[in-house]
Amino acid sequence: MILSAREVELGDDHDGIMVLDDTLVVGTPLAQALPLSETVIELELAANRPDLLGMWGVAREVAAITGAPLRDPATTMPVATGAGAIADHVALQVDAPDLCPRYMASVLTGVRVGQSPDWLRVRLEAAGMRAISNVVDVTNYVMLLTGQPLHAFDLDLVDGARIVVRRATDGETIVTLDDVERTLDSSMLAICDAHKPAVIAGVFGAATAEVNDATTRVLLEAATFVGPNVLATAWGLGLRSESSRRFEKGLPRLLPPIGMAVACRMLVDLCGATLVPGTLDAHVAEVTSPPIRLRHARAEAILAMPAPAERSAAILRSLGCAVTEGPDAHEVTVPFWRSGDLQREIDLIEEVGRHCGFDQIVAELPRIVARAKRTPMQSLRRRLTRLTADLGFSEAITLHFVPASDADRLQLAPDDPRRQVVALANPLSEDVAVMRRSLVPGLLRAASRNQAHQHPSGAIFEVGRTYAPRPDGLADEREWLVAVMFGEPARDHWRAPARTVDVWSAKGVAETLAHAAGVRVTAATASAAYGHPVRQAELQADGVKAGWVGEIHPTVLRNFDVRGPVAAVGLDLQALLDAAPTERPAFEDLLSVPASTRDLAVVVADAVPSAELVAAAQAAGGALVRDVRLFDRYVGDPVPAGKVSLALRLTIAEPGRTLTDDEIDAPVAAVRDALRDAFDAELRS
Repeated sequence: MILSAREVELGDDHDGIMVLDDTLVVGTPLAQALPLSETVIELELAANRPDLLGMWGVAREVAAITGAPLRDPATTMPVATGAGAIADHVALQVDAPDLCPRYMASVLTGVRVGQSPDWLRVRLEAAGMRAISNVVDVTNYVMLLTGQPLHAFDLDLVDGARIVVRRATDGETIVTLDDVERTLDSSMLAICDAHKPAVIAGVFGAATAEVNDATTRVLLEAATFVGPNVLATAWGLGLRSESSRRFEKGLPRLLPPIGMAVACRMLVDLCGATLVPGTLDAHVAEVTSPPIRLRHARAEAILAMPAPAERSAAILRSLGCAVTEGPDAHEVTVPFWRSGDLQREIDLIEEVGRHCGFDQIVAELPRIVARAKRTPMQSLRRRLTRLTADLGFSEAITLHFVPASDADRLQLAPDDPRRQVVALANPLSEDVAVMRRSLVPGLLRAASRNQAHQHPSGAIFEVGRTYAPRPDGLADEREWLVAVMFGEPARDHWRAPARTVDVWSAKGVAETLAHAAGVRVTAATASAAYGHPVRQAELQADGVKAGWVGEIHPTVLRNFDVRGPVAAVGLDLQALLDAAPTERPAFEDLLSVPASTRDLAVVVADAVPSAELVAAAQAAGGALVRDVRLFDRYVGDPVPAGKVSLALRLTIAEPGRTLTDDEIDAPVAAVRDALRDAFDAELRS
C-alpha cells in the first residue's frame, strides 16, 4: 500500500508517501519496522513540583521510590568546532534583570532544517505536541525531558544581530506564531531584536525570527524568568503555553545550562549543526540557602511513626539531597531542582513520611479535652427551642430570602420602617428577592401549605434571624423565636371540648418561655398592622419591648391563604437575654406548707391597664405575696358606667412556716391601699 504519514496516523505530513528502510525483510511485523506505539503515562502533578514537568524529574522520583538506578542524560556542552566566537554573531543586552535573572544564548551554524527522525516525532506526539521540524522538535523534546523551555531564532532574521531583554512599552504590538496581533504593556517582558519584540518572554514567540526551511544559523535561548510575571502576562493576553506553564511555577537558575547543553548536543547530532565557541550568559548571582536542620525526634513526633535516622538519610539522598548525618539531627542541603518546595524542616519531614508510606501511620483518635462552652445566646436558644417543642410545637425552617410583597401582605403602613429591607443584587426570582424582616410570613406560608395538605390545625415555631439594613451597607441581624398556632387543635378524647386558639393561648406560651429565660414579662397595648385590632399585646421586660402576642388579622390570613383563627407569639431573644439576671438564680426551696389565697375585687376606670394593676399589687405585697393573677373582669350593673371590676387573686406564703391571720392580712391591706392611691380603686361590695 502507498500511504502518507497522516494516513497511518504517524504525523501530519501528507506531501508524499512514506518510504521504509530498504534493509527490512518481507514479513517483518510492522510494529518492528515503525515506532507505532509508545507507553504513555498520564500523571497528576502537584502544583509546587515544577521539576516533575520534565521526564528527568519523573525518573528521579521513580528511582527514589523503587531504588532502581537513575540514568542521567549527558549534560555537557558538545565540542565547539565553529569558526570565530559567539560575539562575532550576536550581542546580548538585559535591561530587566529583575524579571529575567538569567539569560543564556548559543549560536549554531550549518544547520540543516528538515524532518525529525521517527522516534522523536512519535515521542512528541505521544506527549500531545505536534512535530514541526528537527530544530523546533529538539527544543520541545528538551523541554519535555529537562523541564527547561527553550526558544530557537533564525539568527539571520534577528535585526541588528542583537538580543535585548526589556520591558515592553505600553501599546507595543507583536504578531505571534499563531498569526494573532497582540498588544503588550509595560508590565510584560519581551525578548527583542534591535528594533522590535521577537518573543513574549516565557510565553510565545513571534513569526519575525521563526526557524524555517531556509534557516542555516540558529540562535538558541535558555533563560529563567520570574514566575508571577509570566503568569500575569499569560493571563493578561489570554495566551498560555507549555512554556508559560513551566515558567510560572518558578524554575531554578541552574537549569538553563542543562537544557542548553542537551539541546546543543541534539542539534549537532540530528541537524548537522556546528556549535560556535562561547555562550552568552547574563546571570544574576543567587543567594545560597543554608542547610536545613532535620531533627530526628521532631520527624517522629510529626509523623507519629518510627523514622530512623539511617532511613531518613537514605530517602533524602535518593532525592538528590546532600546529607550530613548527626546523632540528633541531619544537616540537609537541597538540590537545585527541589529548592522551590523543600525550604523548611517540615518539608523534609513530609518527604520522609511520603517515601516511608503514610499508610504506615497507625490510626489513633486524638484525645481532646473539651474546653469550649456555649455562649449565653446559644444556651438561651437551646433552652427555649427544647421547651417550645415540649409544649407541642413542631420546629419549622423557612427561607431567609422572601418576596418584597410580604410587606403589603402584612398590611404595613407606607412609612413603616420594616418596609426597609436588604435586597439581593441578583435574586433567582421575585419570591426570593429580599431578606426577611419578620418570621411571621414564612410561618404563615407553612401553615397554608399544611392546610392545603389536609392538616387544618397545628402549632409550628422557628428560631431564626431577621435582617434590617444599616447605613454602612451591612445588615443588623436580630434573633427571634416565633410560634404560630392555627385552626382548632385535635381533641384529647371524644368527650373533650374543642379548644380554639386565641390571644390567651399565645400569652400563656409567651409567659412560659419568658419564665424559662428568667424574665418576667408584662403586657402592654399594641397596634401591629398584622394583628387583630383588639386581640394583641406588646410584651415588655423591664420596660423594654421583648416581643408580641396576638391573633393575626383576618385580612392578613386571607393574603396568605390561611384559614383562621391563628394566634402568634414573637420573642426577641436578645431583649430576653438583656433582661435576664446576670447571676445564676439562688436555690429556693419548694413550699412545704399550705399557701393562703385572698381575692380582691376592685372597681377602677375602664382605661386602666390590668397589667399595671397586677404589677402595683405585686410590688405592694412584698416578699410574702408569691403571685398575683387577674382572674375576673366584669362590666355592667351595679358597676358604674366607665368603670370596670377587676378581681385579683393573691397567693401568700413563706417557706418553712405557717402564717398567722394577722401576717396574711397585713400584705392584703398594703395591696388595697396601694391600688386606692395609684388608681383610685374602690373595693367592690
